[in-house]
Amino acid sequence: AAGQPMPCKTHYEVLQKLKSLGFRANPEAALCRDFDEVLRMVEKWREKRRSLSYDVDGLVVKVNSLRFQEELGSTAKHPRWAVAYKYETEKALTEVLDIVCQVGRTGSITPVAVLRPVQVSGSTVGRATLHNEDEIRRKDIRVGDAVEIEKAGEVIPKVVRVVESPGKKRRPPFAMPENCPECGTPIYRAEDEAAWRCVNSSCPAQLKERLLHFASRNAMDIDHLGTAVVDQLVDKKTVADFSGLYSLTLEGLVSLERLAEKSGQNLLDAIARSKTAGFARLLFALGIRHVGQRAASVLARTFHSMDRLMDAGFEELEAAREIGPAIAESLTAYFSRAANRDEIRRLHEVGVVMAEERKGGTGRLQGKQFVLTGALEKYSRDEAKEKIQSLGGRVTATVSNKTDYVVAGADPGSKLDKAKKLGVKILSESEFEDIVKE
Repeated sequence: AAGQPMPCKTHYEVLQKLKSLGFRANPEAALCRDFDEVLRMVEKWREKRRSLSYDVDGLVVKVNSLRFQEELGSTAKHPRWAVAYKYETEKALTEVLDIVCQVGRTGSITPVAVLRPVQVSGSTVGRATLHNEDEIRRKDIRVGDAVEIEKAGEVIPKVVRVVESPGKKRRPPFAMPENCPECGTPIYRAEDEAAWRCVNSSCPAQLKERLLHFASRNAMDIDHLGTAVVDQLVDKKTVADFSGLYSLTLEGLVSLERLAEKSGQNLLDAIARSKTAGFARLLFALGIRHVGQRAASVLARTFHSMDRLMDAGFEELEAAREIGPAIAESLTAYFSRAANRDEIRRLHEVGVVMAEERKGGTGRLQGKQFVLTGALEKYSRDEAKEKIQSLGGRVTATVSNKTDYVVAGADPGSKLDKAKKLGVKILSESEFEDIVKE
C-alpha cells in the first residue's frame, strides 16, 4: 500500500515475491554473490542464449540491495544501479552500392549506405546508417567497398569496417552535399556537433518526419496517420504544421490516393481523440531537442501546464529533478521562438489539452519562488524540490530579487548571505515543514 514500508530488502526478494503472487517473472534470473560469479554467468549465457525462445543480445546486471538502488538513483534515461552487458553480434559481408543522405525531423542530414542485400540475424539488410561525416571518414567507407556489417543491439544495421580487396581500385572518398537533398537549402554544421543540418524549418522532409513523430504511438498516438498519408498531405501542401492536422476534413482526406471514406473517418476520429492525449505526450510529440519521453513526463509532473513551462527560465528548468542544462537550454531556445509559441497557441485553440491534472497538492504556493541551501534533516534536496513543486511553487538555483524564500539547512552556503543582503525571508527546516505540510 502507498506509504507502507517495502517488505523486501533486495531486488531478488521482490522477484520471488512477485512469483509467489502469480506474476510472471523470468525463470532464468539469478543471484550472484560476487563479481566473479557475474562473469561466469556472462560466459554461461554466451551460447546458451541461442536456445531461448526469444532473442537476447546481452544480460542486465543489477545492484541487489533496494537501499543501494535508492541511493544510486537514476538519470532521465536509465537507472544508475543497473548495467547491460552486450554480446558480440552476428556479422555478414556485403558491398556498398551507394551512399545517400536522409533528412531527419530536426534537420540533421544522415548519410545512409545502400547495400547489396544480405541476411543478418534473421532478416535481410539492404541499408545501414553511417551516422555522420566524421564516422565515414574515420572508417573510410566508399561506394564499391566490401564491408562487414552487424545489427547493433540485434536491431539496427551498422557498418563495422571496410574489408580490404587487394588489387581493386577504390572510388573517391564520400563528400557531404552542400545543400539539403530535399529542399536545396545550404546545410550547416555547428562547431560542437557531428551532424550537418538543414536550417530550413519548412523543409518538406523535416515536416514529414515531425508529423510522423507527432502522430507516433508514444506521442499523440494518431492511428492511421502513416507515411503514405503524411507524404501526400505535405506534398499537396494540405498540412504545414501540427495544428493543421486538426483542420482536416473528410472531403479533403478522401481526395488522397488509396484513402477510402471509412479510412478517412477513422483518421479524423483518431485525430480528435489525440486532443486529450495529455500534457506529457504533447511535450514529447512537439519534438523539442533532447526532450524524450522520460524528460517530457518529468516536465509535465513538475510544471503541470504549458503556460507554466513556457514562463520558466533556464535556472528554474535546470533546477527541476532529472532536467540538466542541455534540456533546459533546448527548452529555453524552443520557447523563445515566436513561431513555436504561435503553434502552441493554435494547438490550444483547437482544443489540445495542455495541462496535467495535479495530484495531491493544493497549489497554495503558486507563484512563490524558493531557493534551497544547506542540508535538511528530514528531506533530501530532490524531495524538498518535489514537495514545493507539487504545491505550485518554483525552485531556482540562485537567490535574486524574485526569490520569496530561502530554505536554510545545516552548513548553508553563500546563498544565505545573499538572501540576507537582499532581505529575502529565510526559513528554518521546521518553518519550511509548516509551510508545506498537508
